[in-house]
Amino acid sequence: MKVINSYFLVPTLVLFCLFILEGACFRLIEGYANKRLEFAWGKPGNGQYHNLLSSLPLVHFATPPGTQEISKLSDRAYSEDHFSRSMMSFSRPLRDRLKEEMEETIDPLVNFEIRDFGPVRGVVLPGLKKIANREDVLEKRARRVGDPMEYAKGLVVRVFNKHENQEINEEFNRMEFIFKSFLEEGLACVVMPASSAAELLQKTREFRKQNPMISKNIFVWGENECADLIMEVCTEEPTKFKCLLINEPSGNLAPPSIRGMPWVLVGKARGFSPDEKNMTNLFQWVVRGRDADFLYPSRLGGLFKLYDPKMISDFDLFAVAYVLKCLEYITLAADKWPDPEPMEDKENATNAYEVVNQYRNKEGIDLFMVQEKILSLKEDEPIASATFDCEIIRGYREMHSNDINLKMVTNRDLVLKLGMSFEEMGSEVLQKIGDKDPLFLRFYRSLKEVEDYPLN
Repeated sequence: MKVINSYFLVPTLVLFCLFILEGACFRLIEGYANKRLEFAWGKPGNGQYHNLLSSLPLVHFATPPGTQEISKLSDRAYSEDHFSRSMMSFSRPLRDRLKEEMEETIDPLVNFEIRDFGPVRGVVLPGLKKIANREDVLEKRARRVGDPMEYAKGLVVRVFNKHENQEINEEFNRMEFIFKSFLEEGLACVVMPASSAAELLQKTREFRKQNPMISKNIFVWGENECADLIMEVCTEEPTKFKCLLINEPSGNLAPPSIRGMPWVLVGKARGFSPDEKNMTNLFQWVVRGRDADFLYPSRLGGLFKLYDPKMISDFDLFAVAYVLKCLEYITLAADKWPDPEPMEDKENATNAYEVVNQYRNKEGIDLFMVQEKILSLKEDEPIASATFDCEIIRGYREMHSNDINLKMVTNRDLVLKLGMSFEEMGSEVLQKIGDKDPLFLRFYRSLKEVEDYPLN
């Protein structure tokens, strides 16, 4: 009997030890953790569950939270957070290493060049170079074949809604170590001031146009109001960014109803008070990010992370690992990156045109375009003063310069018409316009007090 017991006990003990050892390796060794993920999912772009491993209770095979079976938003948040931790479990050794380096590193950017590119200042470069080929010469990126060319695998943009140099420098200093983690993997980094979605779109669009070798892939990161700006730009141009890191967004915006979204990581501090509409919107962003044909983006493309507000580095390091995984997927499966297309399920999805036009009303007034025009007008010479002349009015007339009838409308009438239209879209929209052009808001409120003017 003892012989029989030992016959079963020894193999069981050996298997148990191997199981413990394997778990420890997955938890502590970066290379092994990444290899196990690849073994379970296959290579990026051609991934599929391993036939044998998928029958085991491994975290890689966790099922995304369903939208029907979870009734409470708080339960949904914790379910999404658990799923995110499971999907990103392979990155725990990386996050541990980065945390140790963060505590020990004194001057993170000492080995990297910081350079200004026109109006975009303080771009930190990874120092990558390559030799120009014939295609680079034909595309006018280089003068001769064989010339050295500076490049980056992508650009990480830390969106910041302040424009004072001191505040920008403080934000840059706070992000130094995070930037170092990206730079070591070939990504350029910058803190980009932007007070509106239009300004963010304009700056990133112009920077990519002028510096395609650095900003082919753009990863954007913002907190609070800056997160909202990122989401607004994404609804306007879903192809602009490859990855969205949005920490503590308000959730006022629903996602565009398309397939082929950028990867999305949403961060929320534990103990938040869930607002039904806003939290529902955020979960829609996450689910829309996972709506993909290939395995990796269908699991990693949309994640929701809860973190301790006293340990913001918990989210920061999670975000670093997330961006690096997205970069790896782009590098190995660039041809599999999808082009956005309208969703086919018209019953359950909001029409993409309606979502993109959340800042447009039935009369066709486009808040986003007005903001862009204001930015462009600020760079021009000031126009001669006129009655009720302000940036909003000039921007609107510029957009409709071919409208003969508009030339017959006075600025006074136009202020009233636009003001009433913005107010119909919501008091927060009118206030946002007022933040961009206080003079317009002052004109509108004074005229509205004088009379109720129905302009048809």
